Amino acid sequence: MQLPSAEQLQVSEHEFKAGRPRSEESRRAILDATRRLLTHMPVSKISIEAIAKKAGVGKTTIYRWWPNKQAVVMEAVFNQPGFQNFMPQSSVAFDGVKAQIDKMVRQLTGKNGRIVAEIIGECQGDVEILKSLVKNFFQDRYNVLAYYVQKGKHDGQFRESVDVEVAIDVVLGPIIFRLMSGQNLDDAFAKRLTDMVRGALAA
Repeated sequence: MQLPSAEQLQVSEHEFKAGRPRSEESRRAILDATRRLLTHMPVSKISIEAIAKKAGVGKTTIYRWWPNKQAVVMEAVFNQPGFQNFMPQSSVAFDGVKAQIDKMVRQLTGKNGRIVAEIIGECQGDVEILKSLVKNFFQDRYNVLAYYVQKGKHDGQFRESVDVEVAIDVVLGPIIFRLMSGQNLDDAFAKRLTDMVRGALAA
């Protein structure tokens, strides 16, 4: 998957905060309803109408806060505690890279992985949805990996010739490929990927 350029990633406030201030109760109801729908139907079958009915709100309430159903789904999924991607506190660069691999594999296992794969599928041909996906899921993971690869180069743990962007692609590419092709994402795969990345980066 090709990430948009920095210019394409500029997301306006209107995309998520148009209209009057949010009602927290309604917002929670909408996100909870979306999560319940995702337990028994694919993203492609979910509609704004179905979310509104499940949440007991009008469609205009949803459109006041989100531009489309994909944006609702992404917030419902990626704002769950298990998807938060806080910066690991590691003084060893490769430990930070390994932590990101392990965490991303865990996050994309099972039902959550199926949902993310469906969201990626919905992005094809729609740059606005792709921008939202990058902003809400990929960008912070990319940033953390970039931090640790740059740190590893600076500290002499990684080769000076390592290309940061290519190194990140080497980490993320196999994970996304296995996700989209329906292959297992498990601890054994995470270990193999970690060993391969270690060999590619080590000074």
